[in-house]
Amino acid sequence: MNLLKSINENKTHNTSKKQVALITGASSGIGYAIAKVFIQEGFDIVAVARDQQRLQDLAHYAKENFNSTVYVLPADLTKLSSINEIENFLLTEQITIDALINNAGFGVHGSFKQTDIQKELDMVRIQIDVTLALTKIVLPSMIQKNFGYILNVASVYSFTPVPYQSVYGACKAFLLSFSSSLRHENKKYGIKVTTLCPGTTNTEFRTRSNIHAKINFKNGMSAEEVAKFGFKALMKGQKIAVPGLLNRLFVSAASHVPTSLFSSSLVLLNHFRGVNSKNT
Repeated sequence: MNLLKSINENKTHNTSKKQVALITGASSGIGYAIAKVFIQEGFDIVAVARDQQRLQDLAHYAKENFNSTVYVLPADLTKLSSINEIENFLLTEQITIDALINNAGFGVHGSFKQTDIQKELDMVRIQIDVTLALTKIVLPSMIQKNFGYILNVASVYSFTPVPYQSVYGACKAFLLSFSSSLRHENKKYGIKVTTLCPGTTNTEFRTRSNIHAKINFKNGMSAEEVAKFGFKALMKGQKIAVPGLLNRLFVSAASHVPTSLFSSSLVLLNHFRGVNSKNT
């Protein structure tokens, strides 16, 4: 699919002076919920994801209910060309990003010796490379105007090694560390950087990650709850946002229990839940 052709077919020109948020992974799960929250709060959206139809549905929702603009950018972020196309679009349309939400991602579950290396490289590409590239693109204009928001969606697994999700956990730990450094470097420019660290969330993510459990856990937070929590934390300028009491208890334990013991407990938990640790 030609990205710029699709943009021209689906955008509505923004003649307002609304703030603009760029959101990756905006077609489903937490990303879709975050996009709706930003729209409800008066933002226009540059929405990036693979599912063009869901993005068009989001654009219709924004226009009909809030008279807001959603720029639809269907893109496979595992492809190097996608970043250049996004940057070129922003330059061509003279869109300045006020809020960047690095949300796109997926997980790979299983023993590292068995998992698919290409899936893991794609995961690293989306969660690390794309986050770095988009942040590098939007940061100069934020610094110039002394204003901006950056929300990086990590995980409660950012705080501990994660057996059977080793690369996923490492990616999330990277996001937490990177966000903290970025926050300190740019707070003098009025830029707020928040790391959102959700736990179990009821989204399509669990299906793509090949997480199959004998026990059907329905006590995870909804994507809408996580999105609202993350938005409020970002507006307040919180450093780290962990939604939900159980998730905060998990993070507290991960920070105080010896790493080897805590990692072993995660292995036992996965076994108890019947999570498939075979090749994804």
